[in-house]
Amino acid sequence: MANSPYLGKEVDQWLDITKTIITDHPLDVEELLGLVIAAWEGVWSTQIGNDGARVSLREIHPPATVVGYFFEKLLAKSLATKYPEHWASGDTGKQKDLHCIQNPELSIEVKASGQLGLKIFGNRSYGQEVENTDRAKKDKSGFYITVNFYGEKLTLVRFGWIDGSDWVAQKSPTGQMAGLGQNVYDYKLIPIKGDYTLDAPVDLLNGVGGKTAESLHQMGIMSIRDVLKNSGKFTGKLSKTHTAAVAYKSAYGT
Repeated sequence: MANSPYLGKEVDQWLDITKTIITDHPLDVEELLGLVIAAWEGVWSTQIGNDGARVSLREIHPPATVVGYFFEKLLAKSLATKYPEHWASGDTGKQKDLHCIQNPELSIEVKASGQLGLKIFGNRSYGQEVENTDRAKKDKSGFYITVNFYGEKLTLVRFGWIDGSDWVAQKSPTGQMAGLGQNVYDYKLIPIKGDYTLDAPVDLLNGVGGKTAESLHQMGIMSIRDVLKNSGKFTGKLSKTHTAAVAYKSAYGT
């Protein structure tokens, strides 16, 4: 099991710890973002079939779980191809998705979520204690790349560390997911800022509910970028939407 750098540390120390371990990690954040974006574009250029019957992935509207799986595999393959002596695609039940050959403790798990929002979820097993660690398929503590997307839009990439104990299973016995507390998002996962975040749907903005989103769509405003480009349209009650878009860009854009 990976040794947690947060063990015995107060929450107000977590952010500095996260920044340090990211700086010390051999993968540069900007290079990592480039690999993520390339893999994401690769997903949507994927075609299935042969010359007689071929369809692109976007034509069949795959569920988010399928999109996430393809993305994880393409990202791992891209990294392994670029640095074959250092990185490999995790190929056993106990290896992370991005396996660091020379130092497995630097390996990275990839988590992708296709729901509207900026939260990340694991299956219920992530929030359950494993009594016999030898039977655990994979150590749930360590470095993570988390990716939020909605449809074909990549909305936010984060890099950081999640401990197995950070995952909290749904209270309902029939619940199938595990989530993370706000402290993890605030102090353990660092957003990788970039222009790509502005293509996120306008529905993500604070204060934009279903009716407001529908009105904006009718105006041709689909993304956060659209809000910022059309500031003159956002007067009166809609001025709050523009303010929210500016705040979103400050938090996640460039």
